[in-house]
Amino acid sequence: MAPRPHAKRRKPVPTILQIEQTECGVACLAMILASYGMHIGLERLREMAGVSRDGTRASNLLKAARRVGLTAKGFRKEPEQLHEVPWPAILHWNFNHFVVLEGLNASFAYLNDPATGRRKIPLDELRQAFTGVVIACEPGADFEPSGAQPSVLSALAERLAGTRALLPQIIVASGLLVVPGVALPVLSRVFVDDILTTRQTDWIIPFTVLLATITLAQAALVLLQQMLLARLEVRLAFLPATKMLWHMLRLPMSFYAQRHPGELANRLDANEKLANLLSGQFATSIFNLLSMIVYAGVMLLLDPVLAVAIILLQCIYFLTLSVSNRLQSRNARLQAAQSGKLIAATVGAIRAIETIKASATEREAFQRWAGHQARLLSLRSSQGRVEALIGIVPGLLSALSAAAVLGLGGLRVMDGAISLGTLIAFQALAVSFYTPIASLVQLAGQIQMVKADIDRADDLMRAPAAHFEAEDATPASFELRAEDLVFGYSPLDPPFVNGFSLTLRPGARVALVGGSGSGKSTVGRLLAGLFTPWSGTISIGGIGLNELDPARRAAICGYVDQEIFLFEGTVEDNLSLWDPGVSDRRLIRALSDAAVLDDVIMRKGQLLSQVNEGGTNFSGGQRQRLEIARVLAAEPSIVILDEATSALDPATEKRIDDNLRARGCTTIIIAHRLSTIRDCDEIIVMKDGRIVERGDHETLMAAAGEYAALIAEGAGHG
Repeated sequence: MAPRPHAKRRKPVPTILQIEQTECGVACLAMILASYGMHIGLERLREMAGVSRDGTRASNLLKAARRVGLTAKGFRKEPEQLHEVPWPAILHWNFNHFVVLEGLNASFAYLNDPATGRRKIPLDELRQAFTGVVIACEPGADFEPSGAQPSVLSALAERLAGTRALLPQIIVASGLLVVPGVALPVLSRVFVDDILTTRQTDWIIPFTVLLATITLAQAALVLLQQMLLARLEVRLAFLPATKMLWHMLRLPMSFYAQRHPGELANRLDANEKLANLLSGQFATSIFNLLSMIVYAGVMLLLDPVLAVAIILLQCIYFLTLSVSNRLQSRNARLQAAQSGKLIAATVGAIRAIETIKASATEREAFQRWAGHQARLLSLRSSQGRVEALIGIVPGLLSALSAAAVLGLGGLRVMDGAISLGTLIAFQALAVSFYTPIASLVQLAGQIQMVKADIDRADDLMRAPAAHFEAEDATPASFELRAEDLVFGYSPLDPPFVNGFSLTLRPGARVALVGGSGSGKSTVGRLLAGLFTPWSGTISIGGIGLNELDPARRAAICGYVDQEIFLFEGTVEDNLSLWDPGVSDRRLIRALSDAAVLDDVIMRKGQLLSQVNEGGTNFSGGQRQRLEIARVLAAEPSIVILDEATSALDPATEKRIDDNLRARGCTTIIIAHRLSTIRDCDEIIVMKDGRIVERGDHETLMAAAGEYAALIAEGAGHG
């Protein structure tokens, strides 16, 4: 049954594409807010809606909408009842996505999808994808429009702010280029009217020399302009990229928990695209636009009738351009989003190549990648058709301009309104007037493309960096204390870790155990300072973890998890992380204590032996031990091992354990393999983010509770 026809009109909303897959809900809310005049960045809405690594829920979107003054209500509706909901509204889609419903009629539904943009779908597709959950939002009594729609030009101007020394030089060189552009046609008029027609033979050679001199000066100015633009490109590519990477390195782990590495790498690449645009097409087109204004003024002085005819043709072109921009804008945003997905799929497939090979899923991995590639190529094809259509306009207008100059100009010459020299000068000026059109057409498309890159880069730069009230102090002792820690991945959801407390004297050993999702790894990251608790305190020797300088904190507390990261370079570089203060003696001791020294010594070059990207030229156990050696090279007083020895045999694991004891390290072991933690001073059992049991092995076994059940389960699986 189709929705019954009604008088409600479709209500389009501005298209705002999600930057990450987890942001579809807040992107939909941003579209609705923008339609009512409130412009809020996705990063702020992400915080308000509690977007986590798993996305957000409809209930959290309702809370965020109400916080900004909307009257928001959630409904359960059948597709046939959607006409009862005020538009625009947010629909839950395919159980893993949100879209905006702009309207519907008896045949189609009009959606604005944060993943793909605006689209029209048949009602059958609506029935299949709509889950029945709908959020209706309208301005409430407290709602106040605020903010402004982001401007591409203002964003580009911000990026030019650090190049103020170069800009005046480029402007002067570009301004001087207008002089020969005007002088040559005017001198051509003088040559025809005052020298050629009057047979002034004495002036032929001097005049030719003058024209050649002006041409050479023009070439020199072009060379100077291009050299200055090349310097501008280098500066524009270097400064924002270094600023962005430095900002990325200072962002908290919660930022990375929601984002794919390939997507973040794509944002860094966007800086080079922006540099190319600003120093190339953008700068050249601005100069061309100013030149066109000057040429138009000169043409009006020479003959207003001919000038108006050419300017009218130019207006027709700009009208065509404004219409085409709308088509290019949507496709550009889609291309940027799809390109990020393709890069993410490519990086993911390469990183998981061992798993793909082991499971013989090469075909499935290729099909997933090919799907992203096909969608990107389809978008590029669509964009290409639009650009091809726009691309023929300059040639058409150029031909019409030439016809107008020759036809109308010839009549004006025969009527005596203008001279033959004026007509020749006019032809040269008309060509100069139309030459920049092609670059302006391309610039229009490039600006739309780069807007998506700007959005992605600015989203990253707006993310608040981790804040440390650093003190240049060394704790009096290395006693680790955590008191009543509360933490979650979304502030609108219940805490993931609740009420965790721990006191560890120097040299003590404690184990955190529990089932998957119990919160033990999250506690490990909290104790290492990778996440900041919502409430509660973590201190080392009485100094708060957030009060320690990050470098000193990392030197005191080493963290190793089961995610192995080894980069292409030498063993020495992988262990020292390019710190010249780490001596070979420390590296050798770290390798020895991690039970991997013999493996390194046997390799050609030893400490200088090469490591492939991801450590693919080492075994799984060797890679884990190199990770442990990297932490031990910093000589930490506290070591947190989160499943860091899962690939090792019991004998090697015991050897590393004995070496850590000999170092006197305070050790926190997070393990599924419970046979390795029986001799710990304390074993903490976690479930649903809370401590349910704690004590030594004998005490917990005697209690016959959760720990005993985990031991029995492990024995059964063994």
